Amino acid sequence: MATGVVGDLVSYVRLFAIGLAGAIIAQVFNALSVGLSGNIPVVSWIVMAIILLIGHGLNIFISALGAFVHPVRLTFVEFYKNAGFDGGGRKFVPFKRIDK
Repeated sequence: MATGVVGDLVSYVRLFAIGLAGAIIAQVFNALSVGLSGNIPVVSWIVMAIILLIGHGLNIFISALGAFVHPVRLTFVEFYKNAGFDGGGRKFVPFKRIDK
């Protein structure tokens, strides 16, 4: 029981760390866009916008993927193990070709 609780706690701390990493990545892209934009009036805004769109787009994609994958993992690996879920259903029998 104690190891299961500790394992669940560590899993949720891992989710917190992933969220924190996303925030840090966002701050890095903000700093990168300001640092690499230069001093030319119009070009600096275009370069900044491109870096921000690509960087935050990647960060949102990774966060959306993590928002799906990690709760599914917690549900199937952690919850079902602790809830005593046995499964059920029938044995998987793949399709096969019948020669005539």
